[in-house]
Amino acid sequence: MISVIGAGPAGSFYSSLAAKKNDVHLFEEHKVIGKPVACTGILTDSVKSIIKIPKDLIISKIERFKIVAPNKKAIYIDLKKVNMVLDRAGFDQYLYSKAVDSGANIHLDEKFLGYKKQDDKYVIKTNKSKYNTDMIVGADGPRSPVARSAGIYGDRKFIWGWQARCKFPNLEPGVTEIRLNLGEFSWIVPEDDKIARVGVIGIRNQKLLNDYKKILGGSKILQDQSGIIPLYNPKQQLRKNKEDIFVIGDAATQVKATTYGGIIYGLLSGNYLAENKDMYTKKFNEKLGKDLWISLKMRELMNHMNEKQANELIEIFEKKTNSKVLSEHDRDFPSKFIVQLLMKEAKLWKLGFDIFKNKISK
Repeated sequence: MISVIGAGPAGSFYSSLAAKKNDVHLFEEHKVIGKPVACTGILTDSVKSIIKIPKDLIISKIERFKIVAPNKKAIYIDLKKVNMVLDRAGFDQYLYSKAVDSGANIHLDEKFLGYKKQDDKYVIKTNKSKYNTDMIVGADGPRSPVARSAGIYGDRKFIWGWQARCKFPNLEPGVTEIRLNLGEFSWIVPEDDKIARVGVIGIRNQKLLNDYKKILGGSKILQDQSGIIPLYNPKQQLRKNKEDIFVIGDAATQVKATTYGGIIYGLLSGNYLAENKDMYTKKFNEKLGKDLWISLKMRELMNHMNEKQANELIEIFEKKTNSKVLSEHDRDFPSKFIVQLLMKEAKLWKLGFDIFKNKISK
């Protein structure tokens, strides 16, 4: 028996794969799958290589990114492959239904409380019962009770995402707007010409709240979708020694630090674990670790970028050769484009060095 804790995208997707050959039990502490929503739900085209997205889950498509500098200068990046804005709760429910169809046993409204080892098996305890199990998979979010119970929680750091679905004036359908120097990252993702998902992310303090109010402006909030996000930890253990206890997705801090999205990484990790549990850690590090590490280093530099440097960055990206690289490559995998940018644009080296000086002087 495999016990999967958490029926978010990573947990449900893994369960849908593992249940084809194993006795899988999927535990979810909430009564309803996919709620509350605490995610923007925008995915790059790379998700298609992992799973087919039903058309009825696609709320809108993003064809361009608009990046706005502090001095209000803006550039547009045309995307070679469109992004999808999903019905986020519906997406979770879709993956959950695939787990059910594959034969997973479902335990809704059942919270994981801990486990103990008994001989070569485990006994997990929930708020409703106890279960003997051979393997535990923690897909239980940033604060992962599974990781805590197993002693592989590690040194975790979190940031806060203020987000709301709201009525927003003067939207450009098909265009995601990014405003530099508001929080660590900010976004306006339109669903149509009237409603958008709007937010900022960073350390939870008064400045972040002020930035959130600034980007919201006079818009009318329809639904709060705020929540915590883990910062990727390259030293995070994905498995408890050689035991059959694993973590995937947010529970394993598998979130890229540039835009703080983690759905695709969680799905891929679930796939690796289902393919071969003993090769999971090695394959994750080989396939995804480098990109997550690059994203982390990019974020560290961006967090020390002042307004003047943010304005310079827009001027650099405005060049056709640079914007072409950005438009053609998937932001989920920066290793595929960051070297090209650095080779093409000497000003990026200078800007990076200046930002690094800002960092070490603080």
